[in-house]
Amino acid sequence: MFILKEAWGSIARHKVLSIVSVTTTVVVTAATLMGLAIVEADTTARTTAYDAQKVNAIISLDKAKIEKKSNTTNIDWSNYELSWEQYSTYAEAAGVTINAYYYETSDAKLSGDVKAATGSSDTKSTTARGDISVVGTSSKTATRSLPDSGFTLVSGKTVDYTATTVSDKAVVSQAFAKANDYKVGSKFKIANPSDAKKTIELTISGIYKNHAGSSNVSTKYSDASNANNTIYVSSYTFMGNGFYTATKPGSVGHDLRIVFELSSPKDYNTFVKKARAAGLNSNYIISSPTLTAYQSKVSSLTTLANAMKITVIVIGSLGAIILLVCLILAWMRRNEDIGMLIGIGVGRAKIAWRYTVELLMIMVPGVLVGFGIGVGLSFAIAGNIPASQVVRSTPDLTLMKYVALGGVALWVICLIAAIIRVALFRINTLLDSVSYDTEPYDTDSGTINGDTASTTGTDKEEVSA
Repeated sequence: MFILKEAWGSIARHKVLSIVSVTTTVVVTAATLMGLAIVEADTTARTTAYDAQKVNAIISLDKAKIEKKSNTTNIDWSNYELSWEQYSTYAEAAGVTINAYYYETSDAKLSGDVKAATGSSDTKSTTARGDISVVGTSSKTATRSLPDSGFTLVSGKTVDYTATTVSDKAVVSQAFAKANDYKVGSKFKIANPSDAKKTIELTISGIYKNHAGSSNVSTKYSDASNANNTIYVSSYTFMGNGFYTATKPGSVGHDLRIVFELSSPKDYNTFVKKARAAGLNSNYIISSPTLTAYQSKVSSLTTLANAMKITVIVIGSLGAIILLVCLILAWMRRNEDIGMLIGIGVGRAKIAWRYTVELLMIMVPGVLVGFGIGVGLSFAIAGNIPASQVVRSTPDLTLMKYVALGGVALWVICLIAAIIRVALFRINTLLDSVSYDTEPYDTDSGTINGDTASTTGTDKEEVSA
């Protein structure tokens, strides 16, 4: 209790140094905790979270490369499009678990008085594709990869992707429904791709709003190239009505896109390697939109984390220097205190302990307040940093423990420094600081310590006598 009381008294006597020390401890603790939380989040995002990502893989043509090495500008892209058999070969060669979803498109003609959403025959180019584009999708997941950025259902319901029989259900755009005064339940006919004399009747199960919006609506080309003239059906309906054999993939209006889903980036890398080994040449690009999007989010977090590493080092170093300077300034004034305590019989170990207790009384409140501020700031900004949807940059108990251990380590260093400081102290340093230029009393000059001696009149008379 005596040591605590003396330590508190010393802190009160050196208010400025004490305030600077506490403030420095608060700032260093808060900044370190927040910075390390961001660094830890980045590490998790690039390791554990990355390894747990489900990855998709898409094989696409490198058209720029093919055009560059081709001797003609009139390229038949259908010669380069992969068939179902080729896709299957590459998937099987990978030797890993793969799920797949896909969409396939084909142009079609409308029948009777059914109107396309926009456009007229006199504004179309000579490369007119048709009236509508029929898209067969394998699952609800496939709608995320649809051409024209997919759609949002605004009324009715979507088609049954799990059906294994040909259905008449179709989803059409708001613009197409408005052009024909259709609603959910209305029926319309399109030409049969296998027999021009026959028609296929479809029933509207849902009406959608196109994500591409009006920006993709054009009357310069065919109605089929207009996103609002896209009719969505199930993949089974698409194949059952012969749309997949009407033309070859790669022909104008016929697009086949298969998206492979893999359980991890490791499986994705295996898929890429095995597909190349199975014969997929350099005319094709294997990419992963999901992995690219993930890495894009994490890259900005990594940049922030690298900046925070430097910030933590700089703030920590400056904080240590400031605390050391405060400690030195405080101990420079302690010669008399140390000498007096040694003089009255206090052991040097107890004196050193007293000074470290004094430092502890400054550091502990500073660290606790710094913890509170650091945690509060971390939670406040956690949802606004890059990749916040991937991983949260909030400090956990382990991180707090490391920061606390860092504070303990600093205190131990100061304890060792205090022991050395007191152990090297010599009593004669106090005596060396006191010197006399003359005798205490100079009888010849009549001065005491260099000052002229003064006497009263009575004294003079006594001397005369």
